[in-house]
Amino acid sequence: MRLLWLADVLRSAGLTVHEVGGWRSRGSTSFDPHGIICHETRGSLHSTDAGEIYVLLNGSATAPPPIAQLYLSRTGDWHVVASGRCNHVRVGWAGPFKGVGNSGLIGIEAQHALGEPWTDRQYDSYVRGVAALKRRTGWGVGGHKEHQPGGYGHPSVKTDPSFNMDTFRRDVAETSSGGENIMPALSDAEQEQLLKYAKDSNYILWQGAQKPDGSGRTDFRQYFYEIEDLLVTIKANQMTMLGKDWVNEQQIIDGVLTGLGSKDLDDAVAALKAAFGDRAAELAAKLAASA
Repeated sequence: MRLLWLADVLRSAGLTVHEVGGWRSRGSTSFDPHGIICHETRGSLHSTDAGEIYVLLNGSATAPPPIAQLYLSRTGDWHVVASGRCNHVRVGWAGPFKGVGNSGLIGIEAQHALGEPWTDRQYDSYVRGVAALKRRTGWGVGGHKEHQPGGYGHPSVKTDPSFNMDTFRRDVAETSSGGENIMPALSDAEQEQLLKYAKDSNYILWQGAQKPDGSGRTDFRQYFYEIEDLLVTIKANQMTMLGKDWVNEQQIIDGVLTGLGSKDLDDAVAALKAAFGDRAAELAAKLAASA
């Protein structure tokens, strides 16, 4: 699978998006994503977009290329790097995507140094971008530090991103719902339980759907995407129709005059008098002058 809609979805959220050359064919097609993992690059305070993207394209000492599908600059701009599977995580041993690896997760690398404060501009863009992806897909959101935390005996421990993931998910949810809290009557524990149920159900739905002959999964998500694209087209056509002047006044005038020309002259005169009223004499004078 390739996520060829990434740039369009981010732009639809009002974000500035740059497309890295070749992104549409970059990354493996052995890819069946159902979740989003948030990262930060942990590079230098003086790192550049070009330098960070170079690493994503060419790999690092611990990860072969490409490393992530998306890159978020300190400026708040998004860069689309790849459409297929990338190498940004290990198979997780904890968190919302325990047991899932690169084939099931897309990665976002945000330009950020260890200990660096998050600017409102970059954090807001991170929230809005993830909210846009979540609206499109319905996928859950996890942090790299949740996916590969310490304390489990694994050598590849991660601590990014540095912001609180529960707060981040709430910010994403509020952005997705227009800022309205849709579960005000539920306690924090009840909300967590409902969120876990939704994630588990989402995973089962995407991973367990079988073809009629039982041979494997039917990837029916694409049908939802096609329906969404069709609805967008229909809405655009409706807006075009609403803004169009459907009354062709000149065509109406020409039709009336043609009709009068075929009538008996007495009938035509009566019709013109009725139409022009007090200006009938003025019309007669002009007709006489042009004869």
